[in-house]
Amino acid sequence: MRLTRNLAAGFAFASAVVAGVVAAPSAPAQAQAQTTSFEIVDLAAAKKTVALTFDDGPSKYTPQILDILKRNKVKATFCMLGNNVGPYAATARRVVREGHRLCNHSRSHPNFTKLSNTAARNQVVWTQNKIYSVTKVRPKVFRFPYGASNSRTRTVVRAQNLRILGWTVDTRDWSRPGTATITSRAVKGTRPGAVILMHDGGGNRSQTVASLNATIRQLKAKGYTFVLA
Repeated sequence: MRLTRNLAAGFAFASAVVAGVVAAPSAPAQAQAQTTSFEIVDLAAAKKTVALTFDDGPSKYTPQILDILKRNKVKATFCMLGNNVGPYAATARRVVREGHRLCNHSRSHPNFTKLSNTAARNQVVWTQNKIYSVTKVRPKVFRFPYGASNSRTRTVVRAQNLRILGWTVDTRDWSRPGTATITSRAVKGTRPGAVILMHDGGGNRSQTVASLNATIRQLKAKGYTFVLA
């Protein structure tokens, strides 16, 4: 069977991602936290699928994002900080109740490459336990803060039976570039199998909230189906 143009493009894009040439760190400290490696889950890149992911919550903005996702019948992946789960326990439970995926994003968002093995493990395990105590669900996915990792810290994470999640599209919404810019970056950067990085916590996320409906609408218009990362 001959590969269609979309199929070939999808595999080429996925190969670039695995090689670590597509994704980039996306937080104010990214200049100090160079990403050394990425692992992107295979999202059936040959099909027009895309995954929305939200980092650094839960926060007061998360319910607004959940409302938009619900109206659009879209599921997403929420990479939660352990320190935020307790104060926003009801929101964390809502994420689970409405069918979204939980992702461990560490307890306090450190650069893992600067942590000892013990400190890195404590960040991961504490957050796993906290999320479980609140939601009764243990995440099966982990995303490194800033995307910063090395072979040592990846070994620590995998020892907890966690899959490492990267991204292929960085909206850089944390910089608050404007709602239209966030949407444009998400839509223009998306290829089949894309993982879009946005934030529902860590600062003022009103622009992210305001951009989300247009982002979803435009991606749907391009024929994309939303999947969990």
